[in-house]
Amino acid sequence: MASFTQMLKAREPTLLDREDGHWYQTKFDKIYPSISTILSATAPEHKKNGLQSWKENEPAHEYITKQAQDIGTQSHKMIEDYLGNKLAMEEFDLLPIAHFNNLKPFLDNISDVTSIEQRMYSDKLQVAGTSDLIAEYNGELSIIDYKTKRKPQIDEYMYEYYLQTTCYAHMFEEVTGQKINQVVILVSSEKNTRQEFIKTCDEYVGPMMERVEKYYLNNLQ
Repeated sequence: MASFTQMLKAREPTLLDREDGHWYQTKFDKIYPSISTILSATAPEHKKNGLQSWKENEPAHEYITKQAQDIGTQSHKMIEDYLGNKLAMEEFDLLPIAHFNNLKPFLDNISDVTSIEQRMYSDKLQVAGTSDLIAEYNGELSIIDYKTKRKPQIDEYMYEYYLQTTCYAHMFEEVTGQKINQVVILVSSEKNTRQEFIKTCDEYVGPMMERVEKYYLNNLQ
């Protein structure tokens, strides 16, 4: 796996500080939007309307969003430190610690880590992004993502994440030549539930590429 790690690091793009989403600049000065920016811009109208309606009807939406982001950031950092054998629990707040402890049985299925928080891009798709983790999960090389949520999730809610992680797998293959066909989403909720969603990329390559194409068609008009 060391060679894959070196290949990824050698062409790692830079994350740009922009107000219109996450964008990345490659070492060849090409600038690409993140897959999350693309998926957000091309989301179905009912999802966009649902989010807007929630903001309009929830006076504390800014606080709730910021708190969720902070919890997610801390939880990700705990998992990153745990996988790197350098976790210091006293550095974190109680809720992220609870999420970490909740996910730990799933984390023990992870082995042979290739890369953590890996920035990547695809020249073919003109898209970039940062994967949480590339490693083996239950013995199979996978793109692994972790989420902290207020409530338990259902498969339908994970669809955008399947597209996002499938795109990371495409980026990885473009760099290394190695196909990844398993994506894993690990979810911890504040209801003390933990969930494991495992999918094959082949199911989502087509829809993912359609969303990227839609984004560029919309932005050319």
